[in-house]
Amino acid sequence: MSLPTEVFSGLALVLLGAMSLVGLGVFIMFIMVLIKLFQKEGVGLGILGFICGIYAFIWGWINNKQQALTTVMIVWSILWIIQICLSSVYSFTVGQAIVKYMGDLSTIYR
Repeated sequence: MSLPTEVFSGLALVLLGAMSLVGLGVFIMFIMVLIKLFQKEGVGLGILGFICGIYAFIWGWINNKQQALTTVMIVWSILWIIQICLSSVYSFTVGQAIVKYMGDLSTIYR
C-alpha cells in the first residue's frame, strides 16, 4: 500500500525542495575542499577525504587559513547545520502526516 499524495504536499514538498538545494550547496563545498585536499596532501589522503567526508571537513577547518578555505568552511558548516534542521522538520512533518493517514485507515477497517 502506498501513501496518498496528500501526505507529501504543502510544507513537506517545500522542505524537500529546500533540502535538495542545501544538499547541493553542501556537495559543492565538499568538492571544493576535496580539490584542495588532493592538491596539498596527495592521492592517498584525497581518497580518504572522498570516502570519509568528515576527514575532509576536519582537514578543511585545520587548514582553512593556509589553503584560503575560511569562507568555504564557514558556508559548508552553516549549510550542514541548516540541512540537519530541515531534515528534522521534514521528518516530523511527514511523520505526522503518516500517523494521521494511518489513523484514518484504522477507522475505515474497523
